[in-house]
Amino acid sequence: MTHSLTLKKSVYTALFVALITVGAFISIPVGPVPVVLQNMFVLLAALILGPVWGPACIGVYLILGVAGLPVFAGATAGLGRLFGPTGGYLLAYLPCALVTGAVSKALGPGLLRDCAAMLL
Repeated sequence: MTHSLTLKKSVYTALFVALITVGAFISIPVGPVPVVLQNMFVLLAALILGPVWGPACIGVYLILGVAGLPVFAGATAGLGRLFGPTGGYLLAYLPCALVTGAVSKALGPGLLRDCAAMLL
């Protein structure tokens, strides 16, 4: 990978970490697990960044939250958040990004193919 391509992917990764963080705060409170816009940004990160940089982006997001930054929905953070009602969603973002990115890359470009990758 060339330096400019690596820089481009790094910038996109940082951008998606920021978008996922903002998406966590745009929510509809429904019971203990809110409906958040963050899910859409996770899928978009997987489609745009691919099966390597997409999960890396999610990994950075999760590390920021575990380190104590208030990036998760509800403005709480820390390792305990991964064991709460939304912990399964947060941990599932990693395999979600991996599978979505891999399927999207295997199927090639196209709106219907990307929708199929996101449905999987």
